[in-house]
Amino acid sequence: MDLIKPARLALGAAALAAGLSFSVAVANSEAMPGQSCAVPAALLRSSYDLPHVAAKLRAGQPIKIVTLGSSSTEGVGASSVAANYPSRMLAELQQLWPKTAITVLNKGVSGEQAHQMMARFERDVIEEKPDLVVWQTGTNSALHRGDLERFIADVDSGIDRARDAGIDVLLMTPQYSPKFEAVFNKQAYLHNIATIGAVNRVPVFRRYEAMKHWQKNGQMTADDMIDADGLHLTDQSYYCLGVLTARMIAGLATPPAEQVVPALSASAKRPLR
Repeated sequence: MDLIKPARLALGAAALAAGLSFSVAVANSEAMPGQSCAVPAALLRSSYDLPHVAAKLRAGQPIKIVTLGSSSTEGVGASSVAANYPSRMLAELQQLWPKTAITVLNKGVSGEQAHQMMARFERDVIEEKPDLVVWQTGTNSALHRGDLERFIADVDSGIDRARDAGIDVLLMTPQYSPKFEAVFNKQAYLHNIATIGAVNRVPVFRRYEAMKHWQKNGQMTADDMIDADGLHLTDQSYYCLGVLTARMIAGLATPPAEQVVPALSASAKRPLR
């Protein structure tokens, strides 16, 4: 059941519609051998930019990013630390912005729900003074049948705290996987994360739809994309997650006239809903 109040839903629906109006279309550069990470352009678009990252980029100053989340951020299922998504994201950003010093701090803790992340938000996000927090959340709350209203309140609170500290926020939705597909109210979580982003005017990386596209479009099989446990990502899907997250960040932090990110080169199919 959707627990966002009707007034907020109306605002969120309008903002979501606006959120598909502009931004840069980006895709992967060098992939793993035989690997395509491309997604429909709309999945990497948002009306809401990353002003603090953009300001640092324009000034030629170092950029610091915290990745907050659970096991997909920590890297459960990856063959090494270098293969997790924050590491892949950093490598891609360094290619896109070779003259910029970039730091990525991995603050993923396996199994955590949003309220547990909020318990360490001050230490792991605010005190680190990053320019951006990429916040992956929702999967464990859904799997453990958490209180959806509390989830919404926690994410709202985290966004407020980050903004008060001058930190940009990029939300990330749950993964497309057998275990998440079995959750009875998975669509409520996906919808509410998108609406929270729209109401708070922060961008959302729609990981669920990106991964669904990879499988439906034949870019990865289910076994290529998801570990045998039915939940965690593999090296291939972590690679693409890192590449696309980096490229969404680049698109939202770089003025269109200055963008050097290649345009989408794969299928122009509409994003899966």
